[in-house]
Amino acid sequence: GNYNYQKLTVNWDHRVRVAPIGYFDYVLEYGKIWGAVPYPLMEIHGGNETYIYDLYAYNAMNYYEFVSDEYASATFSHHFDGFFLNRIPLMRKLKWREVIGGKALIGKVSDKNRALLNFPDHLSDLHAGPYFETSAGIENIFKVLRIDGVWRLSYLDNPRAIPFVIKASLQFNF
Repeated sequence: GNYNYQKLTVNWDHRVRVAPIGYFDYVLEYGKIWGAVPYPLMEIHGGNETYIYDLYAYNAMNYYEFVSDEYASATFSHHFDGFFLNRIPLMRKLKWREVIGGKALIGKVSDKNRALLNFPDHLSDLHAGPYFETSAGIENIFKVLRIDGVWRLSYLDNPRAIPFVIKASLQFNF
């Protein structure tokens, strides 16, 4: 290609059992690009405008909303395995399980990369600070369904930002 650059992504994924209240998953990621590249070659952070909950995307972020050439992200979720709902007699029979989560992203775009190609109107960097979203949901509905409410906590003034969405997903846990 016409661009000489190097890209590094480091990812740490870990699960911690927290007896008797379920387990805690977290993912930490860092990425950096050395060299001058236009925005299509930078890290375009994965938004999700569908009704499907995506573990690896930012579920309250729009597609192609943020880009970075250096970034750090953290994702966490705690699966309570019915710790609270099992204390309600009728709910115990359903075997529904509670889950909460959150995602944070911070990043920047260097001046040399910003100058290579003008950003479209809907694309920007994380200039006003970190992006945050949080979620709460119920899993194991009919043994396979998960429903989450996702709250966007920052960049609420962006043109197409939606502060709250409901997402569903199929989830098979054996």
